[in-house]
Amino acid sequence: MEVASSSKEKERSLKAAGSGGGDPRRQTRKCRNICLAVTAVVLVATVVLVILCLTVFKAKDPETTINSVVLKDLDVALNIPRLSVDVNFTLDVDLSVNNPNKVGFKYKKGNALLNYRGELVGQALIGSGEISADQTKPMNVTLTIMADRFLGKSELFSDVVAVSM
Repeated sequence: MEVASSSKEKERSLKAAGSGGGDPRRQTRKCRNICLAVTAVVLVATVVLVILCLTVFKAKDPETTINSVVLKDLDVALNIPRLSVDVNFTLDVDLSVNNPNKVGFKYKKGNALLNYRGELVGQALIGSGEISADQTKPMNVTLTIMADRFLGKSELFSDVVAVSM
């Protein structure tokens, strides 16, 4: 009997120490609860991230505002072979570009094109640069307008009168 009672005492002392001899259902429940908690945390983090991406971090178009326009140059030339008059004028345009996004962006050197009723009538060169988040950047652009292309359009006068240009 002493042998049986000493083995029971060892079993009790191992259970009290918390090593190895625990109830297998209890360990399964503990593992399941840990897995459920980790899964819930991952799901909540994913939902929060998706909501932020669709609202706060959604990319918005930059807002461009023209502050002033000044006539810089006016060129008139007679084109004898085509029997036409070429009229070009250059405008200095002072504008501001506002970046409403929470992330800045860089832009490369390029061209801005001015179209009137599907025809190219003006062009401006834009240098490269960077606009930070929630920043408004002033820019000076030189716009060259080929006015003879405007004059070839019969709708010009009616558009000017209707102020829909």
